[in-house]
Amino acid sequence: MTDQLEAPARGAHPADPADLFIRLYDSLPDRRFQGWEATMWYDDPAVRRQAEEIAEIVLALGSLDPEVTGEIIEAEGDRGRFAILLGLDGALAHANPYGPYHDAPALSGVLIRYLTEGRFNADERDGALLPRCAFPGRPRGRRAKAEFFGVHRIPPEAWARVDHTVLPAVHDAHFNRDEPVNVACAPVLETFDDIEIGFERRYGMTVYRLRPKDSRTLRNRIEKTVRRLDEAGAQIAVMPEVSLSDELLEHWKEVAFETAGRDRDRHPLRFIMLGSGPLGGGDPPPNRAVLLDRWTGRELLVQDKLSGFTLDAGQMRLWRLPGAPSAGTADEYLAPGATIALLDMALGRLAVLICEDLSRSIGWERELLSCGVSHLLVPIFSKPILRYRWEQQGAERQIATLGSWTTVSNSLVIGTVIPPDELEGTRYTCLVAGPEGLDRLTYAGNVQFARAEAGDEPALLDPAEDGSRALPTVLPGAAYDLWHDHWTAP
Repeated sequence: MTDQLEAPARGAHPADPADLFIRLYDSLPDRRFQGWEATMWYDDPAVRRQAEEIAEIVLALGSLDPEVTGEIIEAEGDRGRFAILLGLDGALAHANPYGPYHDAPALSGVLIRYLTEGRFNADERDGALLPRCAFPGRPRGRRAKAEFFGVHRIPPEAWARVDHTVLPAVHDAHFNRDEPVNVACAPVLETFDDIEIGFERRYGMTVYRLRPKDSRTLRNRIEKTVRRLDEAGAQIAVMPEVSLSDELLEHWKEVAFETAGRDRDRHPLRFIMLGSGPLGGGDPPPNRAVLLDRWTGRELLVQDKLSGFTLDAGQMRLWRLPGAPSAGTADEYLAPGATIALLDMALGRLAVLICEDLSRSIGWERELLSCGVSHLLVPIFSKPILRYRWEQQGAERQIATLGSWTTVSNSLVIGTVIPPDELEGTRYTCLVAGPEGLDRLTYAGNVQFARAEAGDEPALLDPAEDGSRALPTVLPGAAYDLWHDHWTAP
């Protein structure tokens, strides 16, 4: 039956499949997905046949005639919209460079647009349409609206806060989607001798500054760290918060590039999250993290900390912070970031959260959920990582909400001054957590704790039964064909 009030005029339908998807997705009311209506449509053989016919047309022609779109919607209303969306989604799967299908010449323009402009759709004022890189880590049941499709629809207000980049294939590394990727977290910083911390009064409150101490000892440790990461077989590495300054950034780049090699067996480390620190000047400066391509020396992703951390008196006493006040609070002295940086690459869709940002999800979760981030890199400066504490709680929340892998990297500094009786439990310097499996049959996450005893050591998992120790791992971006059975090869 025709839904005359909701059916737009025929001339309003674009022919471009990505632009049309956005138009129809936005016009399909959320109420259709709040009950079982959309689920019944999805299981309806007639709807699926119609979707397959539309996908075949789009794969052959690269577009859908607006007259055809209008006729379907005029005849079937929202059910017709849903069928067209499924068909467009099945076709766009062939423009997804990370998906299971290839060789769709008619959609080459959509693929080129994504590779050059960072989105499938033509008009950025509409927000963005991106290929899916993650799926929520909950057991699959009744799906939310976005979960029916293999693309992410990012509305304009969320897209405005996102700084999105696609890594060109020529600069990308190959990650087999069926093989785990070795991740290394090195503490870098060992004691308070490696950092500079200062407390002062600003704007009527106590504030603190943190930065690494640029010493020959620390520079030598950085050089040894990069070599040991290679020796351990790391493919991507995450350094902790406070391990970066403008001067040390250049040193990291020099060491990483000079020690790089094209022999993957001997030099597997390709991407290094250099941690974060006060970069770029300013008063206050940002607390900025940088992801480096070791082969080229390029900064692939730059993220400023979104939320400063406030120390209370109990933490300052427990952490034995030099020069800290005996009472009251101290606020991190930084210029907070205003945008969220995303990087698409063979590993997935990456974002960075710096320490406190992991806890304050209200400042970024809407954007990351809209965009489907698959991997979160989280440098922190905190007490040792313990089981079931805030790091694990934050990571497990993102498994269920985003379906993302989270890698948390900490230094050794605070742990060296807290006696065992004041902080009980096994102390770790690294946590890696992600979905238990691609089939999404359980709420359980894959949580890995790793530890290092020295600043230049990669954190290793607890010994296996045979006594061996290994790096934690993550899985690359998703096996999409497990999620969307309306995707079919031509």
